[in-house]
Amino acid sequence: MRLISEEMILSLKGVTDACYRLGGGVTSFALLTRVGVSTLVKYATLGERRGDGSHEHGATLIPVDIAVEADLRAGSPIITSEMARHLGFRLEPLEDRIAIEAPLAEADVLAIMDKATDVWRMARSAFADGR
Repeated sequence: MRLISEEMILSLKGVTDACYRLGGGVTSFALLTRVGVSTLVKYATLGERRGDGSHEHGATLIPVDIAVEADLRAGSPIITSEMARHLGFRLEPLEDRIAIEAPLAEADVLAIMDKATDVWRMARSAFADGR
């Protein structure tokens, strides 16, 4: 019996698709990896529904080496972070890999406050309509 649930599979396929998009698209990524476009698409989609209710690509998940390549291309550990989350962990950058280019400025703080306000508004809206 597999420990990976259908919800986990859907989540991993969704972040795989998002990672491809952030990395410039599945077509350009295929030129840089060991698999072709059609295989990459299988990792990010369910495919057509079969008569038994399963999906054509429902059990096809991205291999670890391709996931790392996709994350590198996207510039962030998108797929790897989702894998870690399903295991109950989170990824954090290594101290020696963090590069601080400039000290925090007033404009940076205001930009953070703007984003926080956006999140606050979205949360209020979500609670108001129950979604």
